[in-house]
Amino acid sequence: MFKSKATCGDVQIGYCPRCNVPVLGKRCDVCGKSPLPLRFHDLGDIRPISKEEMRVLLTLIPFKEVRNYIKRRVVLLSKQPGLDYRRDVYVDGFRIGTMEYIKDGGWRYRFTPTGKGAALFLSLVGEADLNISGRGHLKGKKLNMNIDEDWKIARANECVAVLVPAANGAKVRDVFCRKVSIKKRTNMYDVISANLGHLAYLERRALDVIRRNHPNYVAFSGGKDSEVALYLASKVGVKRALFANTGMEFPETERFVYNFADYLGIELIELKPKREFWSLVVENGIPTKDGRWCTKYLKIESLKRYRGVIVEGTRKYESLARMSNLNGKRIGNLRAVYPIRDWLALEVWMFIFMKSLPYNPLYDMGYERIGCYMCPSMLNAEFHRLRRTHPSLFRRWYEYLKKQGFSHDEIMDGAWRWQNLPPKIREIMKS
Repeated sequence: MFKSKATCGDVQIGYCPRCNVPVLGKRCDVCGKSPLPLRFHDLGDIRPISKEEMRVLLTLIPFKEVRNYIKRRVVLLSKQPGLDYRRDVYVDGFRIGTMEYIKDGGWRYRFTPTGKGAALFLSLVGEADLNISGRGHLKGKKLNMNIDEDWKIARANECVAVLVPAANGAKVRDVFCRKVSIKKRTNMYDVISANLGHLAYLERRALDVIRRNHPNYVAFSGGKDSEVALYLASKVGVKRALFANTGMEFPETERFVYNFADYLGIELIELKPKREFWSLVVENGIPTKDGRWCTKYLKIESLKRYRGVIVEGTRKYESLARMSNLNGKRIGNLRAVYPIRDWLALEVWMFIFMKSLPYNPLYDMGYERIGCYMCPSMLNAEFHRLRRTHPSLFRRWYEYLKKQGFSHDEIMDGAWRWQNLPPKIREIMKS
């Protein structure tokens, strides 16, 4: 479902139509106007599009005028439930479509516009792919025509329709019957300017949480969330960060944690497991989504040697499980505190850009989650990306899975990521 507004603490997440930017406070700090609600999925954790995702999105849109328009606007992504990568795409404060990673013969990305997104495209391009006639309710209507692309835009009297392939013809996926106006150019620095007061409020509140708990350490993984937590903790005098190196980290992550610690003047304490992953996997089997022994042996056991209070960058919007599992958590003799628990990914990225902080280069490559390069919790889209960005790491894990009896298709479809395959994954593997 989509909700009319999301909250972060007591703050509404909205959109300023005058400045064409998302606004997380009660008013836009640039024009002073109250924002309109920004609708996105309850668990969407809305965020800016990455450089790689922007590149992919632009390859999926056939109109040059639309590509140029999107490149000059703030583009946000929000998670949608799905088997793999599925993100709603927002431009100008509304959802223009959905980008997803699907198995269609082979695995590929697909973008499908909403009716309103198609109306924006038509405003920019001027001509529809075709015209259709019809009366009454058009959405869901079957048409006797063939479509050899993922979608086409049609004029339907005064409306704009999105047509998609269907059995024995085509189907009207969505319809929009109002004009969509062209908005002003924007970038992330416009977003920051409109949210300076809100970001200052978030920072004050997070610093207060850290001060009240007198932490000894910060857990630093090299991801954006732990980076912000470390930056905030360093401002109140915390001088030590713990990096639990599993031995399966991306090389970019290993470099970044040291460089960022040096950037802040923080002592980085690198923790290594007593036994390496390749020894443990022989005894415990391949780590899976429903049998993830690796976190315990490669990270938590190392942290148990320490006592005191540790700052963590974990956020509740990252997953449904974390929404209800962030209170009173202990790691051995360490008590964890979460100063950015209520932040959205959008707020994390705004803060990073506002402070001009360096960040892990893996994000620009399209990785949404920073962890082990063969983590079962990564998306299949990310696992396939590993094949392009880090072929030697991919090959090492691929060859190990082959030795365990997985076929090429099973590996590429992600069957290794579960002990017990969910029904929908079984369906994918049959297709």
